[in-house]
Amino acid sequence: MKTSLRRLFPAWSSMIEAQATKSHNRSRVWQVAGTLAGALLLSQVCAAQNTGINFPPNQGTSGGGAFLAGIYTYTYTNAQIAAANSTFNMMRIPINEATANDPASLQTIKGYIDQFAGHYAIICMFGVAQTGKTHGDGFPDGLAAMGAAWANINAVFASYPNVHYEIFNEPFGYPWSTLAEKQHYVSDMETIITDAGMSISDPRIILDGMGYAQKIDEVVEGGWGGDIAYHFYPNWIDPANQTPSQSNFSNLVQSTLANYGQRVWITEFGANLSEPNTCYDTFDGGVTAADQNINALRGLDDALRALRANGHGVKGAFAWHGWDNGDTYDYWLSSNSNGACKIREIETHD
Repeated sequence: MKTSLRRLFPAWSSMIEAQATKSHNRSRVWQVAGTLAGALLLSQVCAAQNTGINFPPNQGTSGGGAFLAGIYTYTYTNAQIAAANSTFNMMRIPINEATANDPASLQTIKGYIDQFAGHYAIICMFGVAQTGKTHGDGFPDGLAAMGAAWANINAVFASYPNVHYEIFNEPFGYPWSTLAEKQHYVSDMETIITDAGMSISDPRIILDGMGYAQKIDEVVEGGWGGDIAYHFYPNWIDPANQTPSQSNFSNLVQSTLANYGQRVWITEFGANLSEPNTCYDTFDGGVTAADQNINALRGLDDALRALRANGHGVKGAFAWHGWDNGDTYDYWLSSNSNGACKIREIETHD
């Protein structure tokens, strides 16, 4: 965002928050807020080419390194950041509490963001892996502790209107079968936000969809009226239950995002990029694991085209990942050039 809604309308913003606290009717407050300022904010978001790449910490594996305990290791060079910025206009950077509490690490992240034109970025808080698992438990590592970590982040980036805050990555620990459970998730996230000294109406703030950032409806039903993060991977369709075809992947994304596309950031998407199909542009009717990778990215591309055509295009999409570590999701690896080509096509249709 190029302009903070709070700076434009400070008195109005304070009134909105007070009314939200008094009435507990957050969804109605957000509706009013969106009506008053949505056109301004949306026009400024869409003015940017929100093509994104993830920069996971350079440790462990690309899929598990961000869940390791302790301060992250970041070793990206200026040349690597510049190379990414030649294709992508926005970066997403994972962080955890330990890293957010380390001033030197925050300056490293600031250095990366400062090199991107317009300083467009999303910073996302990750949990720490539990014993015997590669991910966390899907819950924040303490609401107060996470709020304090976000306060440290915001102290560095509060003056950066184009740096967005994804409050918690993949909250799969929260159940969502009842309205109370959905409200519990949103309430916990809002506690973190307010503990950090930030406002829930700050347009830079993003909440992940429930589950592995797949469940968008549930967050809205829980009372959240701001931006939402969605993640997309080939295993979102189980071949035992449904054919992993291009059309089924496309339909999945369209049905999930159709009502909320203009509020959605696809902050992670990816697949094996090494399949022998040039730019993944040739239709693939198979059902093997290789076909599933091709069809997932083809289906996402198809869905983003359709959403854009219907006026529901998402705010941006972020490929996982931009660490040149040689795995099959590595955007830079020469043997992954077919899938990398499809990523560029997808990003032009977001």
